[in-house]
Amino acid sequence: MGKWCLCWQLLVYSIGFAFLISLTACPAAKVPKAVRSTIPGASGETKLDVRVHISPAANRNNPVAVDLVLVTDKKLLKELMKMSARDWFAQKHQVQLDYPKEKDLTAGSWEWVPGQSVKLDRLNVRYEIVGGVVFANYLNEGVHRASIDPRKPFLLTLGEDDLCVQSSKQPTKPCPAPKSVVTSSATKRD
Repeated sequence: MGKWCLCWQLLVYSIGFAFLISLTACPAAKVPKAVRSTIPGASGETKLDVRVHISPAANRNNPVAVDLVLVTDKKLLKELMKMSARDWFAQKHQVQLDYPKEKDLTAGSWEWVPGQSVKLDRLNVRYEIVGGVVFANYLNEGVHRASIDPRKPFLLTLGEDDLCVQSSKQPTKPCPAPKSVVTSSATKRD
């Protein structure tokens, strides 16, 4: 009878262990908070791959400050998507004071020179993160902001006059021309 009891205990432990492993196997899935906080590896945290390409003529041949902002508050994300990069860099400290619970408002903050080769480590993305924004502080007028999905790898290109964000899984395409540039050929009248 002792062997029978031992077999049942092993079976129950195996099923419980398999259940816990299944919860940690997919970090993007909703994992109950009690499980995330008590079981190692079940936090739902993911890693974000960011590739960076910087044009040799970026920002009129001047360094470009870049901030990657990750947020847990959807309302704040909407507010950030209304800000230009110039506004963000001027008000960043105040936004951090206004939203003290936001721990990843500057998930990444860098300054790169034109033509620089950049290799970034994978960035931690907590389970609670709902969205992200990249701001690039260019000298010229413009929004210089892009929305990102913090769970999908992306390529950040710092062009001459603006930034662009593309999925890393798709073949790299040239960034579209800034909206302020007119590409049609107009003839001059005398």
